[in-house]
Amino acid sequence: MGGESSTMARTLRRIPNLVYYSLPPREDMPWREKWLTDIKPVLDTLDLERVLGEGTLIYLKLLIVMVLYSCSYRDAVKMVNVNVVVAWFVGRKVGKSTLHDFVGRVYEVRKKLLEISFKLEEKCLPSYLPASAHFLDFIAWLVDSFLLDLPFGKRSVETFREKAELEKKEGNLKKAKKLLSLGRTKRRFKGKWTKKRGVSHFGLKALIVISTSLFVRSITVKPANFSDERFKSPLKGIKIADRGFSPSPTQLIAMEKPFTTLRAHVEFFGTFLYKFWRPYGTTVWRNEAFLHVLGVFYNIRMFLAVQRRTPPGRRIVQL
Repeated sequence: MGGESSTMARTLRRIPNLVYYSLPPREDMPWREKWLTDIKPVLDTLDLERVLGEGTLIYLKLLIVMVLYSCSYRDAVKMVNVNVVVAWFVGRKVGKSTLHDFVGRVYEVRKKLLEISFKLEEKCLPSYLPASAHFLDFIAWLVDSFLLDLPFGKRSVETFREKAELEKKEGNLKKAKKLLSLGRTKRRFKGKWTKKRGVSHFGLKALIVISTSLFVRSITVKPANFSDERFKSPLKGIKIADRGFSPSPTQLIAMEKPFTTLRAHVEFFGTFLYKFWRPYGTTVWRNEAFLHVLGVFYNIRMFLAVQRRTPPGRRIVQL
């Protein structure tokens, strides 16, 4: 932030349904709070309420808080009361149950949200995009997959066995026997087992399509044992993938330069994904909704990174 922004950070800001808060100077903020002050101006300019509904942008902001702080619904709602920067970023209080229900709406419009955030790439001056954007003379997409581990959970048969042992100690043999007959091998989190490089993983797989400018364009979530060869990209055009994907006229396998160099840039998003990934729900669709929120968050961060390389007089947003 420049001097003008720093001065604004010291002013009192009116937050609906809250008290007046004075933001600390940016240089005194932890990195997460700095990120919130960076992305808020961009987030507010995107036409996200067109697909989410009027007045619902605050819920999306709270989901971003959940992703950034790796916290629960309850903790995200409470942070509005205890963190002045989060309170300023969100704007007003909402209930935990209301936020939980909002995830369903995000899932329904997840692709539209990601598409809107991807359009930030068009606002960047081409000469200041990452070097990978200039490797090819034709439009291409980079494809990769990332395993998302979920907790193994405790099988219900083990839970019922523990309860039966407690009943036995108290002499309730009939009840203990009934409990043992109720056990089932069902896991709480919906996922599948797979192996990668000799290591077993339980969970999901995120198949990511990004542009050569490193903006995320598509996120597909499948069980962990889904084969990369079966993946069909929803986008038209040439895709560049690794050897785990099947070759086709529209899908090139990166075996030599410059394709191998381009493939390495996909790992940049993988690092970002693993930094903020955690199980956000027991169902596949709820985790997919949060992954799209993370994709929107990532695209805004990429846009800001390009803006910092752009001369101040030619930036879309002033930092």
